Amino acid sequence: NRKTSMILFSKTRTKDKYRVVYTDHQRLELEKEFHYSRYITIRRKAELAVSLGLTERQVKIWFQNRRAKERKANKKKISVESKKDERKRDDPSIAPGHVLGPTQSDITIGHQLGESGS
Repeated sequence: NRKTSMILFSKTRTKDKYRVVYTDHQRLELEKEFHYSRYITIRRKAELAVSLGLTERQVKIWFQNRRAKERKANKKKISVESKKDERKRDDPSIAPGHVLGPTQSDITIGHQLGESGS
């Protein structure tokens, strides 16, 4: 029956999905728990869900998303640091442990202005 299939289609999971917007208090408590332990126990998940007015599934997914966010941030941090190291390695004017002094043009300009070398 076409009418029945239309009703069933409108009740599919994708149609009913919604995005949970956590309150500041919920986020703070979840973050505190995350900093205590990146992985939440079944018992603690149940306690937290009740105290924050969330479902256990919401708490579980929040922790999964938070770990993913942390992995992404760590990956980006490592990438930025390796790019800095590459630039230092590729710059021939900077030798390891070398402290940059005045360039020849700095010395010439100083001489023209009557500055002494000492």
